[in-house]
Amino acid sequence: MRMKTGRVGAAGAPPSMDGKAFRILRQQRDLTLQDIAERSGLSRSYLSEIENGKKQPSVKALEAIAAALNVSLEVLLPEEKEAEIGLGERLRLAREREGMSLTEVAEAAGISPGYLGEIERGESLPAVETLKQLSEIVALPLSQALECGTIGDKVRMLRERLGLSRAELAQMAEVTPGFIAQLENNKTQASLPTLRRISQCLGVSPCYLILADDSAEEMIRLLNPELRQLLQEPRVQLILRMTCDMTDKEFEFLLQFIRLLKQTGFK
Repeated sequence: MRMKTGRVGAAGAPPSMDGKAFRILRQQRDLTLQDIAERSGLSRSYLSEIENGKKQPSVKALEAIAAALNVSLEVLLPEEKEAEIGLGERLRLAREREGMSLTEVAEAAGISPGYLGEIERGESLPAVETLKQLSEIVALPLSQALECGTIGDKVRMLRERLGLSRAELAQMAEVTPGFIAQLENNKTQASLPTLRRISQCLGVSPCYLILADDSAEEMIRLLNPELRQLLQEPRVQLILRMTCDMTDKEFEFLLQFIRLLKQTGFK
């Protein structure tokens, strides 16, 4: 199922890198440009021009610099630039980071290269199932692909991408159409059991609906690459899903247990 829309995000050159952030991060780690050059395989003069804002790195060079600094790639991007990245652009950047061609990803997802090109250019929005496939293929977490704000915003976006009416979603989730309308317009809040039913109907985790982009998502974005990779482990994700159902006392016990492990120097 395809859904035509206006531009979701501009395609073309990768987002510009923040040379000032690069310099600060390098100095905080007591590293010279020569150190970064040796770690990244890039020339010192090239890195100097990037740091001074005279040149912009390619996606591969940007990734190499982030790896040399042991930070996530997004930390090097200015916030105002990052906000401009739409769904299609995020998919394109993730595809390029995986070293995959448009044709390779399209064939793996069972869609045409032309349609994938439309998605990356922001000319088409994919159905949720197609988006899930694309996210898995290019190793882009679905929560990052579907960036939006409130619970209501997320419910409305997912419902529309599934091609469901409010009445249809309401029937599936055993609530009234009026409740879905109020939820999407941020005029009411849903209980956890109701959110679980709605999330099942929309094919996402309840955590995706609950977590705020300006808190947990921001912390995840700033994690170093090793920790972000660890979060993709099935066992770690299982633990995270289990925390969604915890009571306040259970969660506080978990925090105390983690503090105890850190204090005892557990390895």
